Amino acid sequence: MRSKKLTSKINLYFTILELFKQNKTTSQISKELNISKQKLYYYTRRLRDLGFLQKKGYLVWEVLRSKKIDLEHTIIWKSKSIRGHAFIWKVKLSRIYDWKLVLDKKNIPYKLVRGCIPRIFINNKKVWLTKYSIIIYETKSFYGKDAIQSRKYAVFSLLDTLNDFSNKVGINIGRVYFKPTREHYGMIKNELARQLNDKGEKLIIRDDLDGEWFWIDDSNGMFGEMETGGKGFTKDRAGLNLEVQNWWNDMKRTDFKVTPTFLMENINKVVQVQKVEQKNKVEYSRDLVQHKEAIKTMGRNTEANTKSIELLADVVLQLKEEVKKLNDR
Repeated sequence: MRSKKLTSKINLYFTILELFKQNKTTSQISKELNISKQKLYYYTRRLRDLGFLQKKGYLVWEVLRSKKIDLEHTIIWKSKSIRGHAFIWKVKLSRIYDWKLVLDKKNIPYKLVRGCIPRIFINNKKVWLTKYSIIIYETKSFYGKDAIQSRKYAVFSLLDTLNDFSNKVGINIGRVYFKPTREHYGMIKNELARQLNDKGEKLIIRDDLDGEWFWIDDSNGMFGEMETGGKGFTKDRAGLNLEVQNWWNDMKRTDFKVTPTFLMENINKVVQVQKVEQKNKVEYSRDLVQHKEAIKTMGRNTEANTKSIELLADVVLQLKEEVKKLNDR
């Protein structure tokens, strides 16, 4: 849950952008917000560093972007773990348009890509207008606690871009279906990435289906970034990054000691213990069988001894009777 302090900061930055969009001067904004000019300068410099403001002259600022959702994920990115970027969206249209006619009618400049596909710019993003779809090249990064949240922010930005596109070309594109044809997710401030970056080394993992799906190359800095991507054939890209993120966090929790070698060694130890226990059980079972046989033999001997004693008693009794008869004579 977002803290009240963070929400207040986001609202303040958003208000400053809105006032600049109204062409108000820094002096007017300072008075309206009841903050010092030094404090306002700090905020404007912060917004400039985040890519929302551009200085045009002395105390003159131009607003580059002012969406509140952009502020939310950009200002708090340092508390996040994942940076989604390099998005390319394919937006399937519900009907076919003659884009050249549409653009010429609105006096919108365009360039033909591959000799036939009109390309325009919406919010500094390249937009290709094909016969059946719109291809949008996202320029921004989107920060989140995981790849799913990062993609959510990217979708919000896509919808804003489509809305701005509709307003610019003057048509309602109606219901659309979209999917990312490219998306990269980086685990920022990653320890392994930092180590490789310090050594000037790269790590790339690929397979025949998805191509390069895991890499560390410090192409964008971000204090060390471990990235995933691929073609998305075998697994959803955001889901893949979530699995890699969970794996990495599990490894950190065990101090990277639970390696395949560690697991195999300990599994072998368990197997050896089980073998010893099984051997002991077999020997115990054999001894138990022998013990039962001994008890049975003892039982049979006891029965025979009992009969012998009974027979001996009868003989003794007969002798006593014979002795008595002799004495009576």
